[in-house]
Amino acid sequence: MVERVRPIERLEKTVHLRIDPNDETTTLEDVLAKIPELQRKHPDREFFFDGDEYAICSRPKRPRAPLAH
Repeated sequence: MVERVRPIERLEKTVHLRIDPNDETTTLEDVLAKIPELQRKHPDREFFFDGDEYAICSRPKRPRAPLAH
């Protein structure tokens, strides 16, 4: 029997903070300090730095599958 697999749903990505790559006053420390602040405000989201967007973004957290023993 062939199991039908649903197509992967496109995860909803939200841009929270765009960073101007030409602004020399913004440091990596500034960017890294902003992520925990956003995580506290949005605990249901997973945060990451999107290099293409040059922005801190998030997507909804997906439940993790239990580990097989």
